Amino acid sequence: MSAAPVEEAEEGRAWLGGVAYVVFIVLGCLWVFWFAASLGPATRAAADAACRALEPELRDGPAPDFEVETLAGEKVALGQLRGKLVIVNFWATWCEPCIREWPQLDRLAERLAGRDDVEILAISVDQDKSLVAPFLARMSLEQTGVRVLWDPTGKLHNAFGSEKLPDTYFVGPDGELVHAYINVRDWGRPAAHRCVESMLAR
Repeated sequence: MSAAPVEEAEEGRAWLGGVAYVVFIVLGCLWVFWFAASLGPATRAAADAACRALEPELRDGPAPDFEVETLAGEKVALGQLRGKLVIVNFWATWCEPCIREWPQLDRLAERLAGRDDVEILAISVDQDKSLVAPFLARMSLEQTGVRVLWDPTGKLHNAFGSEKLPDTYFVGPDGELVHAYINVRDWGRPAAHRCVESMLAR
């Protein structure tokens, strides 16, 4: 047998081996893509299940954009927090259920301390911003991990779809509404922490 047919046969085998390798890589990539895509609904379902004990109302669509103020008068916009899970709580110093809920928010913030992918905002709708700092002092919440803000319009929570206080909304990293919690929730209990952790894992 001459050398030429042998070389041609070896080249043919090498070519087929190369094609098989490419096909293997393509199929592997397709399988990984399919597997990742199939995890999405399962992960969302797990997050919803973890939050079920808190009785959320499912929401979708973009969260209303807003600009509020810190107690020092600095402007804070929701868009500045894109990429984080934002927990938006609306409250007032005159709202008795809000007073009961506040320590629970503080406890949740303690559990989430050190994470940079979640932010808890407590937005006061009081007409007079000067009432907020004394309220926090009376509640021993001056050092809370919750970011305390003030809505100059006093009506921002209406844009989120509620007339009641307190109410809390989960806004995803993409700026989309996920959950609404109308009225008081026990944010300090482990179930609430598990709910937030599951949302961060989505």
